[in-house]
Amino acid sequence: MSEPRALVAGVDVGGTKIVAGLATSEGRFIASARAATPASGGDAAIEAIADLLRQLLSGAGVSGSDVASLGIAVPAVIDKARGSILWAPNIPGWDSETPLAAPISHALGITTSLHYDGHAWVTGEWWLGAAKGARDVALVAVGTGIGGGLILGGRLHRGRVGVAGAVGWWVPDYEEVGAGRRQIQGLLESIAAGPAIARAAGTPTAEEAFQAARQGDPAALRAVGEAAAALGAAVANLVSLLDPEVVVLAGGVIAGGSDLILPRVQEIVSNESQPQVAAGIRIVAAALGEDAPWLGAARLGMCESEGEKGGC
Repeated sequence: MSEPRALVAGVDVGGTKIVAGLATSEGRFIASARAATPASGGDAAIEAIADLLRQLLSGAGVSGSDVASLGIAVPAVIDKARGSILWAPNIPGWDSETPLAAPISHALGITTSLHYDGHAWVTGEWWLGAAKGARDVALVAVGTGIGGGLILGGRLHRGRVGVAGAVGWWVPDYEEVGAGRRQIQGLLESIAAGPAIARAAGTPTAEEAFQAARQGDPAALRAVGEAAAALGAAVANLVSLLDPEVVVLAGGVIAGGSDLILPRVQEIVSNESQPQVAAGIRIVAAALGEDAPWLGAARLGMCESEGEKGGC
């Protein structure tokens, strides 16, 4: 009789929602659950993560002792060694050192590690999704904020600080910076993230902005067009700089508005990137949806707990 497959878990913490999931070590989906991110953030967000994981495990009929490892993806600068958040601009109360891995590990009894969400997202799509099999991948995730991640030479590229791929800080127009524009978000994020699109379109949400744009609303068309152009410029620069096999566009904004955004990004990359690189590049929408970052976090947690290096 064969040995049972090890279970791994992952959590993706976003500005508006938390998604947790359970899979086998080979990536076979078992179950997932989601909850709203508490508006107050801080300790309430930590407790919400623990509660969601308890709900997930209970629903799947397993306990913490059945799970080999847990990875948590956060939109933050982190101290991996300490398992702490250092700065998470989109989550209130996480603007100074906040232990996360240890409290969750203690609450669930699972070996827990912390990861920048862009790294988890690109790992998920590279492991099981739109970039499976590629050795060089750039991913841009557009939602409440904008993040990203890089697989270079078949390995996750973390960078010196550990936030390599944080493309939300890309500067689309230096004149805007020179004029004194400075925000807690990066400049690209202030133009092309979901809240920015909604604000510019005069709608409550980016999804409603997309609906209005499809109906010909001028403000919505302008807001979506500016966001798509800014994303296109950022992706064109990434393509020329990195020469990847594939660029994956992910996140709620892409899921809700890919018909309005993806063609414009592809057009700008085709026209503005280094010609030989642009000729062979694939620019695609993510395949795994909101499952990608928790799956990637689960994969990274598994690699860390097993001491694997290649690709992790």
